[in-house]
Amino acid sequence: MKEIIRKIGSLVLTVNAEKGPLSFFALALREDAVVWDILVAAKWIDDDQRQALDYLTKQVQQVLTKQELLKISAIILLRHEYYTEGTIVKSNFGWEESDIDLYGISIQKAYIFVAPDVEFKMGPVPVNN
Repeated sequence: MKEIIRKIGSLVLTVNAEKGPLSFFALALREDAVVWDILVAAKWIDDDQRQALDYLTKQVQQVLTKQELLKISAIILLRHEYYTEGTIVKSNFGWEESDIDLYGISIQKAYIFVAPDVEFKMGPVPVNN
């Protein structure tokens, strides 16, 4: 799993350089799940969700092997306005959180690579549809 975390974390600089700043970027394992979600928020995502999802999917597919991709459930696009500008964690491994409530979702483990310099908000954050 460490290799997957490192590879996902390595995408932060690439995505920031190619598309613009991220507001939030994390790898999260929901309490009732066995596969991971990639959570992403950025202004450029809200501008064109389909293109953003295609771009992020391609980036993930380029860094993960087919076997590693089986451990990823989804890329979930979050609305950027619920985040202040994110601060990049100076590590491809991000920081680890366990047993947290992340915006109303019970998370057993998360690796957070970009997040605002504030504590996690409680309550739901609308997901882009």
